[in-house]
Amino acid sequence: MRKEEIKRYIDRLNNKEHKETIFLREINDLVEVAKVWEKEPESMTDIHSYKFFFIKNDDNKYVGAVLDMYRDLHWYILEEERKKGHLTKSLQEVIIPYLFYDDYDERKMQRITIDPEIGELNYNNSKKVAKSLGFKPTNQEQTEFELIKDDFDWKFERLEERNGTISKERFKELRNRLALSYAQLLKISDELLMAYNDDKELRELAQKVKYSDANIQEIEWEYEEKNKS
Repeated sequence: MRKEEIKRYIDRLNNKEHKETIFLREINDLVEVAKVWEKEPESMTDIHSYKFFFIKNDDNKYVGAVLDMYRDLHWYILEEERKKGHLTKSLQEVIIPYLFYDDYDERKMQRITIDPEIGELNYNNSKKVAKSLGFKPTNQEQTEFELIKDDFDWKFERLEERNGTISKERFKELRNRLALSYAQLLKISDELLMAYNDDKELRELAQKVKYSDANIQEIEWEYEEKNKS
């Protein structure tokens, strides 16, 4: 992903234009993990999201981002916010610990690539950040680096994961979207059944989607009760 695209997501957050495309979870007072959609899905090519970490400064302004591509990390800091320690601090205290703690992918090692084509200054700065975190070069050109989980220095770790909130109106909107998905599946099933008398159990899948409404209601109820106590 190009730096221009990453900057666009940072700008979207700072301009509060992210409601339908960036979903954030606070993991530290200055770092949020996020699922990012480039746009509202319109076709099969749009059905995917990116995993980002967004970095804030002490004024609560978003100043940088780290894209997690699993086998690589791609980072970007706003030009006016560079050389202030935002990236190193966030990676050391929050982002790398979060990646290594994640039970879902059980990551034992993290690789990064630093391309000299980003310019000599940016290359040297990125390499300095990588080495300060314990990344070691794996090729002679020093463009590929890796950090083994067991070699990571955990003494700076400062994860403070917190739940967010969703309003009653937003819960209602999510349930309405689920109901529309259910209706669309039934419609597709009807067409297939009338044409071939076979929908490959699509109608049963539609029923499962319908019953998922209860799961959303349960989440809403559980966290309402917790907020009361």
